[in-house]
Amino acid sequence: MGLIIKTNRLWLLFLVILGSVTVTNKFIQPDNILTDHTSLGISRHIVSAAGLAPYRWYRFPVNIPTASLPHADKPSADPISGADIWKRMRTGFVFPAVDPDVIRTYIAEYVKHPLLLTQVLQRGEPYLFHILDRLEQAGMPAELALLPVIESAFDPFATSPAGAAGIWQFMPETAAYVGLNQDWWYDGRRDIIASTDAALDYLDRLHKRFNNNWLLTLAAYNAGGTRVKRAIRKNRDAGKPDDFWHLSLPAETQAYVPKLIALRTIIENPQHYNISLPALSDTGYFSTVKIQGQIELRVAAQLAGIPLAILQRLNPGYDRSITPPDTTHTLLFPKSVAHVFRERIARLPHDQRVKSIRHRIRTGDNLSTIAQQYHTTVSVLRKANRLKGSKIITGDFLIVPVEEQEVSIVDTTYAVLM
Repeated sequence: MGLIIKTNRLWLLFLVILGSVTVTNKFIQPDNILTDHTSLGISRHIVSAAGLAPYRWYRFPVNIPTASLPHADKPSADPISGADIWKRMRTGFVFPAVDPDVIRTYIAEYVKHPLLLTQVLQRGEPYLFHILDRLEQAGMPAELALLPVIESAFDPFATSPAGAAGIWQFMPETAAYVGLNQDWWYDGRRDIIASTDAALDYLDRLHKRFNNNWLLTLAAYNAGGTRVKRAIRKNRDAGKPDDFWHLSLPAETQAYVPKLIALRTIIENPQHYNISLPALSDTGYFSTVKIQGQIELRVAAQLAGIPLAILQRLNPGYDRSITPPDTTHTLLFPKSVAHVFRERIARLPHDQRVKSIRHRIRTGDNLSTIAQQYHTTVSVLRKANRLKGSKIITGDFLIVPVEEQEVSIVDTTYAVLM
């Protein structure tokens, strides 16, 4: 799903933003429902943040914090041992061998910046086991588990300048086509489970469309199926080969496939390239919990005894950091604390699940006067309502984050329960 950008510089600046992204807590009352209609048409050119070389990421400092995440039991950091997820992944590699000269440049750039590669792979730890599990269930190549490295640096909050979102970088139109729901409360493009299912389903459709050729499938995922079909037809009309390597495609698509193959090549034999892969456990990171009605993620994190940021990273689809009203929803928790949450949510009164203030904007209001009214700051209001400037519209709602308060049945000391 490639975003055509004229220079690498814009993408590099964007990755700096990805590396330091923070998520602001957002609250909303059940009766404040706004809709965001999206097109139901099929995207002719699928756009994402995948287009430009991840091997150039390290030009600027990229901060990818991982220390705050609770970890599963860790195997030893042997890059080719059978103790972690990499051996399992290698057994599922099926892409054909390619001319080493085609991927040499991409391999060299990965090898030049091993720390950044390690950071991105560690960032994917909460998701990799689930993705690989789903690929195996579907009988699909394990190489596809590495696509989020290229697409989003495994950042579930990544949003491209063109509007693609999530670790798989779906555009709104394509998301609608593959059945990912998007509304004011929730964006399925960021939902780890829903977006992974949709991405694999979409890749499977493209695979069938391109006669079971995975390289053409990846090119279509990046540039759009119509563009790849057009390039194939052009080559056939000219009597030229119609495999991926001979097609006239956008520059970012021409790089997209070899970048993934280069990454696969390193993971297949890291010692050959003097790379030590991070030891990621071959065990599931999260458990699912069904929730009826609304709950703020802040409250849920307190109940589970974990930092809010961890819960948001596992549940990035809830745009307001609160589940929608009146229906049943799924929340993901680290396995080590899911049972704690289940026990505590059963004892929490329903009126303590949502704590928020909403303000209807009146004529004459501005961010400064509203902030003074609620003893907060303009900066807090901007973050909570995703405002880039100071413009607000009469009749709209603003979400006013409340002070952090203890949930009565929970020790508010945030301790990661192992």
